[in-house]
Amino acid sequence: MGDAWIYAQRAEAAEVAARMLAELGFSPRRVAINGSLRPPGNDGATAPRPDLAMVLDERGDATPLCTRLREDEELGAVPIVVSVEPDDLELNPEMLEVDELIVAPFTAVELSARIARARRAAHGVQENEVVRSDTLEVNLATYQVRVDGEPVDFTYMEYELLKFLLTHPQRAFSREALLSRVWGYDFYGGARTVDVHVRRVRAKLGSEHATKLKTVRRVGYRWES
Repeated sequence: MGDAWIYAQRAEAAEVAARMLAELGFSPRRVAINGSLRPPGNDGATAPRPDLAMVLDERGDATPLCTRLREDEELGAVPIVVSVEPDDLELNPEMLEVDELIVAPFTAVELSARIARARRAAHGVQENEVVRSDTLEVNLATYQVRVDGEPVDFTYMEYELLKFLLTHPQRAFSREALLSRVWGYDFYGGARTVDVHVRRVRAKLGSEHATKLKTVRRVGYRWES
């Protein structure tokens, strides 16, 4: 599913959320709620943009942090899920402005549903919106892909790449353009990352649909509907 950053005061609370997020397929990382918005990267550099931000509001003081996340030029499009204690909903009406709220305690199943709603709010997709190419179906609301009616599992970035190309058919995109438009940052792996993901997407689509993801020589890739 991708990276998930957990903003929390207490390590114990972050660990509970991290276990649920890992169960849902995310790679969770804790970020100190009063520190930098970004955790350090593996090589000491600044970590890239996550696919989800989860804020654990244990003291009723998460509003400034959510404002900082929204005002950050790179992080502003990241879906935000805020976990609140039952008594804090009335005290913090500003929390109603975030992508999605979830009241503690909660289950992984409920968290999964809230994340899907947060993604729809952040990216502006309508519920049950489906893009089709013959027997290939990509659900923009649920992040599900079906080929010939059967569900096919894609990683988060494989899905994002397929979705982008499918929703921009007949246009050729360079590898650099795809890195910028799909990954959203200067990815450490370089343009080869796009080639690797294209191969994986083709393999999962099967022979009928894989041929629609065309290689444009000396340019990049194009989807032919």
